[in-house]
Amino acid sequence: MFAVVDVETTGGHPSGHAITEIAIVIHNGNSILDHYTTLLNPGQAIPLNIQALTGITPDMVADAPTFEEKHEEIAQILGDHIFVAHNVNFDLGFIQHAFKQVGVQYNPKRLCSVRYARRVEKGLRSYSLKNLCHHFNITNDAAHRAWGDAEATAHILGILLAKDREGQWQQMIKRNQGELNLPPNLPAEEYHQLPERPGVYYFYNQKEQIIYIGKARNLKRRVASHFGAAKSTKRSQAFKREIYHIHYELTGSELGASLLEDHEIRHHWPIYNKAQKKPKQRFGVFHYKNQDGNWSLVVNRLQKQRGYLMQFFTLHEAQSWLLNQVKSYDLNPAYCGLTRNYLPENSTPNHNKNFEAMVAQHLQREENYLLKTPGRDADEEGFIWVQNGQLKGLGFVGRHEDFDPRFEIADKARLLRNSVTTASLLRRAQEEEKYPMVPLPKTLVQEEGLLF
Repeated sequence: MFAVVDVETTGGHPSGHAITEIAIVIHNGNSILDHYTTLLNPGQAIPLNIQALTGITPDMVADAPTFEEKHEEIAQILGDHIFVAHNVNFDLGFIQHAFKQVGVQYNPKRLCSVRYARRVEKGLRSYSLKNLCHHFNITNDAAHRAWGDAEATAHILGILLAKDREGQWQQMIKRNQGELNLPPNLPAEEYHQLPERPGVYYFYNQKEQIIYIGKARNLKRRVASHFGAAKSTKRSQAFKREIYHIHYELTGSELGASLLEDHEIRHHWPIYNKAQKKPKQRFGVFHYKNQDGNWSLVVNRLQKQRGYLMQFFTLHEAQSWLLNQVKSYDLNPAYCGLTRNYLPENSTPNHNKNFEAMVAQHLQREENYLLKTPGRDADEEGFIWVQNGQLKGLGFVGRHEDFDPRFEIADKARLLRNSVTTASLLRRAQEEEKYPMVPLPKTLVQEEGLLF
């Protein structure tokens, strides 16, 4: 049995809005058996635009029962039937939230009529309720009222079930099937085709514009995390409604994914990517001799200063680096921006000698190199190209290919944008030594398509 449900609400997300009307149509797979509808007092104002859309005014719900007063009756009608709605996560999200407010956990099997229609009736321009009604010659006597939309959805369900000779709905209602929380406009096959490998993913809207770019160690798992049923804020609901397609690009490694993500965001500036749009506060570590002639380190915010030993995104990163240098080179913490009691104090002569060794080692650090990473598949190897200490590109070569980076790197690499984000990622990769490093000549001059 199916319980076809529609709700009207005071807004777009259950955490801040409430139900004004609920309608339930019981369908046995062949025909409609029963109807239920009631207005509900939401306990809050109904915005004027919602009144204009639904026709439900404050006067109409002023004396209506609350959900709490009706929840037992609603629960009895819903029973253990399969919950069906057009964009099921919207209606179910409001009902689950309302039940939770009265101490009831409601987690039925569910079926989205938008997704079901996409599977059974392929090739339509739009799968909105209005367009499906027009396509199937169904008259909706009360569009944007719960009772009218629920009955129209029930008729659509009946048509789809009759056309579904393979019984696809039975697969769709399985809880672990992976489609339950997908955005209604996203073709399910695009989600199912996502690999469980590192890469960058792109969300597109109906106009084929990129609205979000992300990176992942496991593309499928990360994309699924955007669509969890618990994510019901106004922003997340609007975000999911705008997603029509997913594209992706494999990178072979999580580091490659992070670098490509930063490049792509700065190239496209998608509307839902916020982090890179904020100005980055940078911190520099400077070295100097104090009044006693001892080498010292200090962290300052960077504006236009030059001559710093290292630069970082955050003060925490800078201080962590200081602590690492103190431990690695046996430095005096009191001269490195750390308290005297933080680590055992060293003698001044040893400190200065070790300090100079630390600076020399840092200045000798490779600035022209490749980091070898996994490839996109077993037949490839990947690399990250760094030139003059800055990100240059990302590329792949055949595992058994005779590749000489001195001559072929430009043809194999995709050039990427360098930024403060990529500088931090590359520094961390060097420190962790996770990826093998291949030094390159200090200067690579491109001539006639080759590098020398």
